Amino acid sequence: MLDTCVDGARVAVENIKRAAASPLGIFVYAALSGMIGVVILVAFFSMVFSGSTLLLILPVFISFNAAAGGYGIVDKGGCDFPRLKVSLIAISGLLAATGCFAIIVFFPWEATTIALHFCIGSLAALFFSFFGAWLATKSKNMKSTP
Repeated sequence: MLDTCVDGARVAVENIKRAAASPLGIFVYAALSGMIGVVILVAFFSMVFSGSTLLLILPVFISFNAAAGGYGIVDKGGCDFPRLKVSLIAISGLLAATGCFAIIVFFPWEATTIALHFCIGSLAALFFSFFGAWLATKSKNMKSTP
């Protein structure tokens, strides 16, 4: 009985590993980890800073997580990741939307300027996601050359 459960768990783990190694799994992992990172940073700093100050530093949170997401996609998926530019643009939009949504949740009275900060966050995320992917490409190239 115990062997059946262990074998079933082993099969389930192998299926999860196979799904996580696919391009969709790599994208979902990078996007979710970045989105969770933005929410955690906004939640923590909402206890320290006021809403207007948090709106000013929101692009920094988004940019950091976008760079990590771009680096993660190229690091796990390789330099020939399918539709890399589309994936980086999608992650940038998701992270900017997550940051703005988190601001609305934690500071609902600051929603009047959210469109401007969404645009700034999107542009910062777009730049830094491509920067993170570029860094990962350079890192992979340095590791592959003897």
